[in-house]
Amino acid sequence: MKADNWREFGAHLVANADIIEDICQADEEGVPKPEKMTAGLSWLVSQRLVDDCDGCLHPSSMLLDLGARIGAQRFELSAPDLQELLIRIEHGCERFHSAKEGAPSELDRELQQVRLSVRQVVTHLRDEHRAATDFIEARYGYSSRFRDRLRDIDSAVKRLGRLSEKLMAFDRDKLSQWCHGDRSLRRLLLTSLYESMDRCKTGIRDLIDRLNQLGTTMRRRNHYRRAAQGVFSWLQDGNSPDLDGILERADAANWVRATRLTNSGYLFPPVEDEKAIQEMLALIQAMPLPKVRKMLLDPLVSREAVKVVPAAPEVEDAPEPFVEPHFHRMLAALKRDLSPQSALAYWTEVAAGGFRSAIWLYALDAYYLKLMADAARVGTIPRFVLSPVLAPPHEGFGNQVVVDLVLRLRNKGERS
Repeated sequence: MKADNWREFGAHLVANADIIEDICQADEEGVPKPEKMTAGLSWLVSQRLVDDCDGCLHPSSMLLDLGARIGAQRFELSAPDLQELLIRIEHGCERFHSAKEGAPSELDRELQQVRLSVRQVVTHLRDEHRAATDFIEARYGYSSRFRDRLRDIDSAVKRLGRLSEKLMAFDRDKLSQWCHGDRSLRRLLLTSLYESMDRCKTGIRDLIDRLNQLGTTMRRRNHYRRAAQGVFSWLQDGNSPDLDGILERADAANWVRATRLTNSGYLFPPVEDEKAIQEMLALIQAMPLPKVRKMLLDPLVSREAVKVVPAAPEVEDAPEPFVEPHFHRMLAALKRDLSPQSALAYWTEVAAGGFRSAIWLYALDAYYLKLMADAARVGTIPRFVLSPVLAPPHEGFGNQVVVDLVLRLRNKGERS
């Protein structure tokens, strides 16, 4: 609907508000049709919001639903059928895929229908969550009596439970199958619809816990209120509280609090009862003597001091670095000839220690990276560069193989 359509609809509702109220409150016979129909009333009849049957006006189901939604309390609003909306979304996706073979306008129209159905579900879930939150924030619902409040809370819990069960039908795999890889449908069904439902499920579980806690709190408060009313009525009848009768009961220990102990934890003895004092003395005398622990002699204390002469530490020569001397020879050759030096050719000529060329290239690259890290730490740039030589790439193989490392002079302005 365009903005002008909404304005026209609102103007006709305002102009015919009185007769619409009579139509909605009438019985099954309806309201007699006026002799002269107004333009607004005729428009409502043409839009099937008001039915004209045998000279009487009757409200349509849509008009009754609209009136019930406006006049009902927030948490008692009528909810749309999620199962029917799910079927509508499924059929809309099928029509969308079929419309790909037709005109682009038909495809856009089917996509708009799916978007409208998704928006109805998302809006309904948001309204349900907000209505339940408002119901909880009101603390006592909309009723004044205790039983009515508990009934409202129980009804709200069951309503949210039924809504949670209905959301189980919106399965991610099912929605993904309806998309058939289409980006527009995936954005609507998976990103917009499913994520909103996932958040709603989490919110519903939290709301159910809060409603159960609210019911427990109300029952506890009702118990305290009834106990206070009972005591107040008992005192109003002229009775006076007598603790002697309470203390003589068998369950007096449940009514009398224990004497608070001090930090040292002692009790005041019965100084006026000689018999009790004698029994306490006999009890203390019958206690076993405290155990005395034997002192353990430390053998290190009784031992005489001995002069310890430190032994001279054995000095071992550090192993000669593997890469460093060879790298210095290559660097000297580079300074002498001013031409790039091949690490593979150098190792083929030297072949020190019987190591393979792959190990030599790996160690040389690690040593060069360490030199570059030390140079970057002090803020200097060496005049030489160690460049890799790559083998030709193979089809279907993404990695590149280094077959040689070339030591050359750094070009002017080169950073790495």
